Amino acid sequence: MLRRAILVCALASTVATAPLSAVAAPSAKQAEKEGQKAEKKGSWDEAKSAYEKALELDDKPDTRMRLASVEEKLGHLIEAADHLKKVLESKKLSFAQRARAKSQLKSLEKRTPTISFDVPKGFGGSVTLDDKKLSSAELGAPVPANPGKHQVRAEAEGMKPYSESIELAEKDKKTLSVLLEPIKEEAPSDSPPEKDAPKKASGGGKTLAYVALGVGIVGVGVGAFMGLQAKSTKDEIDGKCRSGVCSESERDLYDKGKTQANISTAGFIVGAVGIGVGTVLLLTGGKGEMEGKASARRATPYLGPGQVGVYGRF
Repeated sequence: MLRRAILVCALASTVATAPLSAVAAPSAKQAEKEGQKAEKKGSWDEAKSAYEKALELDDKPDTRMRLASVEEKLGHLIEAADHLKKVLESKKLSFAQRARAKSQLKSLEKRTPTISFDVPKGFGGSVTLDDKKLSSAELGAPVPANPGKHQVRAEAEGMKPYSESIELAEKDKKTLSVLLEPIKEEAPSDSPPEKDAPKKASGGGKTLAYVALGVGIVGVGVGAFMGLQAKSTKDEIDGKCRSGVCSESERDLYDKGKTQANISTAGFIVGAVGIGVGTVLLLTGGKGEMEGKASARRATPYLGPGQVGVYGRF
């Protein structure tokens, strides 16, 4: 019994003091196997996650090359090329692995699209491609980017922010002109408030035009109505008088007809004047000389016993 206890303690001590790499290696190997299974199923995101886990535990060139192939399948050509460059830095690489990595990297570089930025001369602002701020050296040469849609933003002091999206396909070589517009500063206005008065006067001119037209229409209406009344009264007088001779009892009827005729005449005159003035004001829009005198104009129609018209200043 004692011998068995000593043996168990010895085994536990051996495991506890074993090198970390010896314990970690099976986990890295298992993660790589999971990546290969996912790769066979075409589950590229799952395979990528498994290979990245395997590399954290044991950075082997073969595993990194597998990860580069998965990144390529996902359309991440830039990331795939970066992994291959790291592979080529490894001293553990065999001749066959190095040749394969170089060939794959060359193919990726040919397929990777680029963007060249045409910025204004003396540009001192910043240009951002997606979430990466580009350096001045990158702005002076074609910038590689993955196929797909990208967002470009640019900022500079005193300029409006610039933003544009660009779509890239494999092997594209596009040039984007960064157009920056200066921010326009509003000049302070030294004009006194009184200078805005003529603009308001234009509205007053139109109001007066409508008033004049209204008076004109009322005048024509009154003239027409009283004209009909005067004709009716004349017909009545003609029926009572003989050979143009009327009795004294028809004097009131005669005066009534005469008043109606005068009102009709005045109504047509007022109507003609009102419509004429209103039309002129509408055609001129209350501008020029009429505009300057808008505040001085007043027009009020009136209608009283035997009287109709319009009074005021024009």
